[in-house]
Amino acid sequence: MSDRPSSSSGSFSATSLAADLQEVKGLVFEAARDYMIGKYGNKQWDELMHKLPRQTIEVLESPEITQWYAESEMRRFAHVVFETICGEDEYQFQELTRNVALAAIHRFLRMIPDLASGRFVLRNIPTFFGRIRRGVATVRVETDEDGRVLIHYSDYRYCRDRLYRLMALGSCEAAAYAATDKLPAAKVETWDRSSMTLAFTLDE
Repeated sequence: MSDRPSSSSGSFSATSLAADLQEVKGLVFEAARDYMIGKYGNKQWDELMHKLPRQTIEVLESPEITQWYAESEMRRFAHVVFETICGEDEYQFQELTRNVALAAIHRFLRMIPDLASGRFVLRNIPTFFGRIRRGVATVRVETDEDGRVLIHYSDYRYCRDRLYRLMALGSCEAAAYAATDKLPAAKVETWDRSSMTLAFTLDE
């Protein structure tokens, strides 16, 4: 099945965002901020900040790397980056997400063994996910009959947001690339309001 919705318009209400219990660790915000400033400069960063509400700006300007923050703050930032930096180009957004994830891996996580295979790293995505996110969402991995690595996200209502699907792809690509210097073929296999499956084909 292609990257098509089985339900949902992909939107959130203010109430659903406020009630969301999913959280992201501050190191993700810090990695995103440092990468964006290094890549695009302080002037562009300031322009991004002007498009965000005060509470999101406060998280992005001075995140505590061990602190947990609402996932909704990351979502707001992602949409502003998509519109302002990427010009609503999905390929560019996925690439940017991959680069931010690589920066976080190299700076903070240090969980990618030097000699690990792409398949090994992708099988450990649930561990990586648990290091930087907490809440009701769960992640599991399997290998299908064609040898593809399938990563299943459940109870993660941000799956309905196309940018979150792109961010998940980019982040998983980054993990595999950190170990192998090669990008796997990747796609969103299926998704609905609270789940998605990502499929990766590795040349190993």
